[in-house]
Amino acid sequence: MNREKFNDVFLSVSDFFSLLSNTDRIKIIGLLLKKEMDVNDIHKAINISQSRVSQHLRLLKTKSLVEERREGKHIYYHVKDPRVSRIIESVIQFQMIGFTSDKETISLMNELFIMWHI
Repeated sequence: MNREKFNDVFLSVSDFFSLLSNTDRIKIIGLLLKKEMDVNDIHKAINISQSRVSQHLRLLKTKSLVEERREGKHIYYHVKDPRVSRIIESVIQFQMIGFTSDKETISLMNELFIMWHI
């Protein structure tokens, strides 16, 4: 692999992790892994403005993490590839290593891990 293509791969990986660096986007992905939702449902579930939800969904859609399905005037969103949950699960497990002495945090992280596991 030539150096330019190698750098392109690293840039792509970096862009992906930048996409996941926003708490609201991770929450949205978590919701959409469980079921299809529209902007209003997501807005109510994570308590951010509908316009902000739309901005996050637009970005997630542009980066091919989320797809939409139209039904009349409604647009429903879902995660395009559920394997993204494995990445987040891995990060949660990795983070648990730093909290081995805090039983309450470990318990919470175990709950998060179970939530992400589909």
